Amino acid sequence: MATLTRKPSSERREEIVLAVLRIIGERGLTSLSTSSLAEEVGVTTGALFRHFHSREEILAEVVRHALARIEETFPGDSLPPLERLRQLAINRVRLLSENPGLSWLLRSEQAYLELPEASVELLRDAVKRSRRFLLDALREGAQRGEIRDDIEPELLLVPILGTIHALAGSPGLQRHSARDHQPDRIISALLQMLAPSQPTTGRKHRRRQGDNR
Repeated sequence: MATLTRKPSSERREEIVLAVLRIIGERGLTSLSTSSLAEEVGVTTGALFRHFHSREEILAEVVRHALARIEETFPGDSLPPLERLRQLAINRVRLLSENPGLSWLLRSEQAYLELPEASVELLRDAVKRSRRFLLDALREGAQRGEIRDDIEPELLLVPILGTIHALAGSPGLQRHSARDHQPDRIISALLQMLAPSQPTTGRKHRRRQGDNR
């Protein structure tokens, strides 16, 4: 008769974390209960708490896992500003579209009401870090003449974040995959719109000369 082996605690903890993200990505945090989580993992409810002391500890570990994945999307600071913007946008769209639970954690107001307070602060810090990263790239690009400087970086940040969120999709709603939206092409088009405005003086001058002929 085959002998059943118990999985290492670290492996089971990861399974539980990923199961939480699947549940909240598909149905929201209100659908997360010890019974639904145990069923998703394939264990008893008692087994859950052999690896975590409480629901709050499970959620805190979920946030730590999510933040580690988000941190992986930041490109190196040594890259040119536009390349930093492009890579962050593509990496973030890919991560969030493939993991709607992560997207839910970052974007849902309910997450900030239901998660442990310390975890909420970590999520807020991650959002601030993303904004700082994008703003730093926009400002550096404007100083180098690679990004338009006739619009404030804080305003340019809005369509960048909006594009990332739109391509990643809205958790809980029917959505197409990021691949259907061709995110690389859309992000490239967005970066083209960030380019400095082309001078028009010479073109207008040539047109006036043609009118006088």
